[in-house]
Amino acid sequence: MGEEVTSAMPLLRRHLPTVLLVLIVLLGAFLRFFWIGVKTVWLDEAFSVWLARHSLPDLWSWLIRIDQHPLLYYTLLHFWQAIFGDLQGAVRAFSALCGALTMPLLYWAARRLFDAPTALIATLILAVSPLHIRFAQEARMYTLLTLGVAAALFCLVYLLMDETRRPMRWYWLGLAAAQAAVMLTHNTATVLFPIALNGAVVGALLWKYWQGTVSSWPALNDAGFERRWLRSQALAFVLWLPWAIPFVIQAVVVDRKFWLPAPTLDAVWEVFHNFNAAFAPDWLPLYPLWDWVYWLLALLGVIALRRTPARALLLLSLWLLPFVIELLVSLRRPIFYERTLLWASLPYYLLLALGIRRLGSVEAARWNWLRAPVQGLLLAGMVTLSTLGLVGYYFFFEKEDWSKAAGYVAEQTQPGDLILFNATWVQIPFDYYFRHYGAEAERRGLPVDLFDRGELEPEMTEADVATLRTLIEGRRRVWLVYSHDWYTDPNQIIPRELSQLMRRTDQRQFVGLQVMRFEAR
Repeated sequence: MGEEVTSAMPLLRRHLPTVLLVLIVLLGAFLRFFWIGVKTVWLDEAFSVWLARHSLPDLWSWLIRIDQHPLLYYTLLHFWQAIFGDLQGAVRAFSALCGALTMPLLYWAARRLFDAPTALIATLILAVSPLHIRFAQEARMYTLLTLGVAAALFCLVYLLMDETRRPMRWYWLGLAAAQAAVMLTHNTATVLFPIALNGAVVGALLWKYWQGTVSSWPALNDAGFERRWLRSQALAFVLWLPWAIPFVIQAVVVDRKFWLPAPTLDAVWEVFHNFNAAFAPDWLPLYPLWDWVYWLLALLGVIALRRTPARALLLLSLWLLPFVIELLVSLRRPIFYERTLLWASLPYYLLLALGIRRLGSVEAARWNWLRAPVQGLLLAGMVTLSTLGLVGYYFFFEKEDWSKAAGYVAEQTQPGDLILFNATWVQIPFDYYFRHYGAEAERRGLPVDLFDRGELEPEMTEADVATLRTLIEGRRRVWLVYSHDWYTDPNQIIPRELSQLMRRTDQRQFVGLQVMRFEAR
């Protein structure tokens, strides 16, 4: 019996990482699909659903005219929605699936890059991350973007670590396809990801020319690597090229006017904090200091790579360069936004895993017994913080409550009522729920109807007051659905004019919006 157990131990050790990976991925997938249909869709999600309902030519046309994003996510959601429908849980399931697929890709890249324990730790951090779970439960493109980055990182690591000098054609094609997918998923990544990727590889090549070799990236020592790298980048560019003109059009529109405020130190801190423990309660003892523990671990991860600077450069480039570039661009036109940087958390989690491994590694033999307890304590602390964050997300994080607002108006609406929307596109999430009640009412947007001006977020001005007065002339009752007014009606022109011309008889506050009812005097 003892001999059978002894002989089974090597087999168990060999397959244990795979078993743990499966358990971690199943946990992460469960957390991403858990209660996925409970929270109501908010404005951006409803816009995704609205776009995906259109035929592909119309969808792409609308994107170029009114949106700031490429076509890949919306196109895939179009087909997903055609199969599974457009209820809030169904449309979000596509993002949850992308989030689930990201975990094994990160593991395989990390295992090839470092070792199985480091890969498992990084994957566990990703699996229970409240920030990633939040965006995996949104009908938006950010989890697909992260999946594309994970796929590109996976291919890149296998290419750089290859010592056989085989052609590796499928990995090169995979890298180009994944990079193009990233560029076709979000316009900021169109610039940021190639810069970060090439910054790491070109930096390693410069190191090679200076030192004569790059021990941590064996493939770079092959004379043909530069040529294959350039071909891969060219192929990624060619795959993205059909979107080049729309990209320029969208970039010009964003440069002319965009709603994001200039980033502050607090905003930057919050993004880094959310990478660590989003939604964690502030009643925790020493709450702000926990972030410093994470950053110390990341620093230890960098130190652990001091003998392989090319690997350190790869992770630092993919993690920090996107932040730096977004902040620099924001000096001209603010674009710094947490969700656009979600993918940069992957290299950060790898550094955290390396830091835990280094802190748990003690060279003196008499301290070896501390290794497992230290690593276990650190991981337990991080998982506990993430669990508390998940409680905060699942139970206390609220999205704009268009469902209750639409239900309230539908129950109160009378024949001849007019429903006004201060921002033309807030009609989309309202209609997403209003359609289920079978209520009939004329619905109009201000300053113009939905996208009639070819602009996503037209601002109400004094020149548009005449249009408002014409719309309400002769009306007995008017409803105003009021949301996102800080940039669409910053001077509160619409409620001011309605209050002067009619009598406000009701006002209800919902999460993220107000509903007001006005009646003729």
